[in-house]
Amino acid sequence: MPNVTTAEQSFHSKFSKNVSQLESARRLVNSQINNALRKNDDHAVKLYTNIYLMVYSSWSEAYLVKLIHTPSGFTEIEKKAILRDRDVLNKWKKCVSTAFSKFRDNGSEIPNKKQRINSLLDEYLKIQANIRNKIAHGQWVYPLYSKNLKHDPDALLYMSMIDVIQIDTWFEILKEIVEIVRGLIDSKPGNNHKAHYNEYFTRLSNIQEIIESRKSWTLDDKRSRLLLKPIKR
Repeated sequence: MPNVTTAEQSFHSKFSKNVSQLESARRLVNSQINNALRKNDDHAVKLYTNIYLMVYSSWSEAYLVKLIHTPSGFTEIEKKAILRDRDVLNKWKKCVSTAFSKFRDNGSEIPNKKQRINSLLDEYLKIQANIRNKIAHGQWVYPLYSKNLKHDPDALLYMSMIDVIQIDTWFEILKEIVEIVRGLIDSKPGNNHKAHYNEYFTRLSNIQEIIESRKSWTLDDKRSRLLLKPIKR
């Protein structure tokens, strides 16, 4: 009997093209930043870094929607409840909470794991989303508070510190978080949530390795290494 593609599977497959397109955008913008670094064009580096942050934010939201529409994952009611929230960070947390709610074992490890994932989401999405909103509203150099009446010095400081090294790290860490959440969604009571247990600790270990390997890596290090490589035509 031939496999029949369900409407849910078809939707998921089509939406996945958004994620693929954003991953292509990531590679393209990263390439432009590399070229600007080789030329010591700090103005272009900053401009493309702002664009890179926008791509990161768009990619993170697209991946969230893709996860929510995982075939045989959530019910339509659950999907609507998650997507109803306008704040992307809250959507992520609702997605995680809804996935955990299917676990039969509600022992102490479940709240602890949920808290750990939520802490990671706070660290790699909360401030980033705030800065992304300022950039999206035209505040590329001089950010304002939400009502656009006063200067936001904290945002200005943070924006001045963001570089391609950080954003690359965010991308790689969020990829690991995505796999943790995918494991939650793909887990089923019938197999004792094997998909989740196969992913959680491995991905947390990967995240720590990413953080450790990049914490001393600077933009000048990247520039120096790029100058040793031929420019790709």
